[in-house]
Amino acid sequence: MTLAPLHWDEEADVVVVGYGFAGATAAMTAHDAGAKVLLLEKAPEIHKGGNSRVSANIVFWPDDVDKGKAYFRAMAGPFMDDIPEEMLDVWAREMFANKAWLEGLGMTPVEIPYVEFPDFAGAECVRVLLNGEGPIGGERLWNLIEASVEARRIDTRYETAVIHLVQEEREILGVIAERQGKRVAIRANRGVVLTCGGFENNPAMIRNYVSGLPRVFPVGSPYNTGDGIRMAQEIGADLWHMNNVSGPILSFKAEEIPVAQWLNLPHGQSYIFVGADGTRFTMEGEPCSVGDAHGKVKRHGQWGQQTLPLPIYMIFDEVYRTAGHIGKADADWDVSHGNRYDWSDDNLREVAKGWINTAGTVRELASLIDVSAEALEGTVARFNASAKDGDDPDWGRGRATLAPIETGPFYAMELTPALVNTQGGPRRNAQAQIVGTDGEPIGRLFSAGELGSIYSFLYQGGGNIAECFAFGRVAGRNAAQGISDSGASQS
Repeated sequence: MTLAPLHWDEEADVVVVGYGFAGATAAMTAHDAGAKVLLLEKAPEIHKGGNSRVSANIVFWPDDVDKGKAYFRAMAGPFMDDIPEEMLDVWAREMFANKAWLEGLGMTPVEIPYVEFPDFAGAECVRVLLNGEGPIGGERLWNLIEASVEARRIDTRYETAVIHLVQEEREILGVIAERQGKRVAIRANRGVVLTCGGFENNPAMIRNYVSGLPRVFPVGSPYNTGDGIRMAQEIGADLWHMNNVSGPILSFKAEEIPVAQWLNLPHGQSYIFVGADGTRFTMEGEPCSVGDAHGKVKRHGQWGQQTLPLPIYMIFDEVYRTAGHIGKADADWDVSHGNRYDWSDDNLREVAKGWINTAGTVRELASLIDVSAEALEGTVARFNASAKDGDDPDWGRGRATLAPIETGPFYAMELTPALVNTQGGPRRNAQAQIVGTDGEPIGRLFSAGELGSIYSFLYQGGGNIAECFAFGRVAGRNAAQGISDSGASQS
């Protein structure tokens, strides 16, 4: 806890911490309610947008409130008990309201087929929307939201890291931030909204809260280091869903790349993933959509967290190598943004860098990566037989994705676990207020987005973005009214 300073350097009615979809929505909503808003972002302007900007830019929209609630309950499964019914009610109503709200900002919704759990109750309500025609990603939704923020001329400060919340009794009075090496005290006359994302780039938090992952990397913003969680803990906030993550997915990370690299898997068929014992352990395919559901897998009839037998290698042949770039050379954040690596089309630059091992035979390849030669040869032989039969009895890859690994030279690339995002953080209530360990809301402190997300177990693609909008509006409205811990507006 930080006590109120003798002098405030700046002030606003509502201070929003973090400029992604949630922060933008909270800032716009508070502004439209008549509040003077200050939007703070620790990243430089070139990296603004965080995970929101580099996400798939898709929105989960339940077209029926009651069916949306049923689908949510099914996704939460055994972890539904910690989510109050009133919280679920607000989630469903606001999620349903997203489409009209986005259309009001200028979105042209285009539906794409993407129901991750079609057998779940309420699944018929699932609609996943893009902003306009075309492939997913590409900042198509971010550009709309950013333009809406700029149209309102909301005061936005980059390279301004909030490090403490200022608290007096049960009320949050403002924040302490660091800007250009100096500390700045900013008073929030009505409220503070934390929208500063998760902790996927904080190794200590990953180690403490997420089991089975000795080290992972983000595929999104490198600036998500759990700042909001630390600050909320300092003032006595309760935490929830800390072990729930979107991932791990398999990606590639080199020292010179700040974040993990998405894999471009659909361009070829003659490849497999193997663990340290040289055997396959999952269905290979596009991260988050094939083989698992955002890091969750169904084994023996039950959904659970994917576990990974590190180290993991991608094994492929010359046909696959020449079919196209293995890393996402056309990633959303390109080299100009400083966060992505421009992968070569033929993958030879990466071979020359030593990122990809190569050998004349599978046996020689096994020795390079310290894997049993007999095991790897046996795994490749079994996969090749399945590929020629057009059927994968071990992991169920479709006929169109299969081709034998038989044309030398052969290649192995070590893969790393990566997180799309984390879901945990300070617990929020139906008014988007952050709740203390005593179960009572902390006055004039709100949150939205991935920081303390409502998702406790399984996750539907586009759901975090939709939640950013839903609870961003709730937080912005209530912060603009100056809601205190008792629910009363403060003058």
